[in-house]
Amino acid sequence: MATQQFTAPHIGLTVPDLDAAIDWYISVLGFRLLTGPLTVSEHDNPLGKAAQAIYGEGYGHFRFAHLATPDNVGLELFQFQATPSQPKENPFEFWLSGYNHMGLTAPDANVTEAVARVVAAGGKDRSGTLKINPDKGYQIAYCQDPWGSIIEFCSHPYVKMWDAKPAAE
Repeated sequence: MATQQFTAPHIGLTVPDLDAAIDWYISVLGFRLLTGPLTVSEHDNPLGKAAQAIYGEGYGHFRFAHLATPDNVGLELFQFQATPSQPKENPFEFWLSGYNHMGLTAPDANVTEAVARVVAAGGKDRSGTLKINPDKGYQIAYCQDPWGSIIEFCSHPYVKMWDAKPAAE
């Protein structure tokens, strides 16, 4: 039996416009800014050298910021200057390894309203509201932010929705 040792404190996303993404995640999804934007330059300091180990020689510099959800899960946003990211017509390349989506529990279990907020702020509805367990009222919906990152809204907390073991009474 494995011992639980890890938690999931944050996810990192690359965006083409850091300032716009910060504003969007704060105003649309209720995140809060923890720190940033900060700039990291290659060879500049210990953080710059650490980034070089991660991204390789020639990344130049980037800006990033740390945000958090109301329940303190972090979102680290990056904007790379040397090789700016460009939005793709279909940014969700689900068949490739790597990031697939970020899951959030919708306020008041209302995934339809959460998607409507995203769409009203320049995002896209990808699935509509899906009833995955009508007997329990569980719903999910997929959408994407204006830069193509996929967001799944869940009507209930993740573990409650997907844990096959009955909850201890």
